Amino acid sequence: MNRGRLSATLLALLCVSIVRADPNSAARVRTFASLPDWTGIWQSAAWPTDVSGRVPGGEEKLRSGLQLIRHPPYNAEWEANFQAGMQNTAALAARSATFKVCSRGFPAIMEAPWLFQIVVLPEETVLIFENQQVRHVYTDGRRHPPKKDLWPTRLGDSIGHWEGDTLIVDTIARTSEPIAPRAWLSVLSDGAHVTERLRMVNRNEIEDQLTIEDPVALAQPWRMALEFKRVAEMNRMYPFDCKENERNPVIDGKMTIATP
Repeated sequence: MNRGRLSATLLALLCVSIVRADPNSAARVRTFASLPDWTGIWQSAAWPTDVSGRVPGGEEKLRSGLQLIRHPPYNAEWEANFQAGMQNTAALAARSATFKVCSRGFPAIMEAPWLFQIVVLPEETVLIFENQQVRHVYTDGRRHPPKKDLWPTRLGDSIGHWEGDTLIVDTIARTSEPIAPRAWLSVLSDGAHVTERLRMVNRNEIEDQLTIEDPVALAQPWRMALEFKRVAEMNRMYPFDCKENERNPVIDGKMTIATP
């Protein structure tokens, strides 16, 4: 570790200890003031919806912009399993025609259509999604829980630290569900490890450089860049429950649209 990084680490640890001792301390106020301002309402840039709530260009246009549905760089064993599953085209078509998702796991939540807000605090950064899911990234120096206290969850366990205006996030212990809707056969092992580098590119854009590492399933790290655009047309969040607003019942294996 070089001298500059060591000094920054010692300063961060000092600030953490002061913050824990006194949440209203001058040190906490200074730390808070040094953090970037990510207030506002954001949405994945992969979902440029029009007034109808649908992506102009339809499903084909949407798929061209989504990154988590792309082919994972599997090793030979996992690639063989993936290709075998792809042969069952009838099952895949049926699932794609009827799927309804009211929540998503990680990393799928980061490429979901839902609006979200970001709360940046010295102790943690919180991502609050309109579907009522909340992602916590702890930045107060705590580590991941020990193995005996760590179990998989849909959003995993996330800790992070700041490098200037960039938030470095380390996530483990996610459940082995499909990586994203529309990618039903893309799964990872329980040992998958995701690193993110989040930064504000300009006032209206946040970038997430996301890397997935999985020595069990992947032949190499899987890297992608997710983008989020500011939603300037709204000045507050309106939480919703898609189960209470169900207008797409599945009848005879087909999704339908019910009138209000």
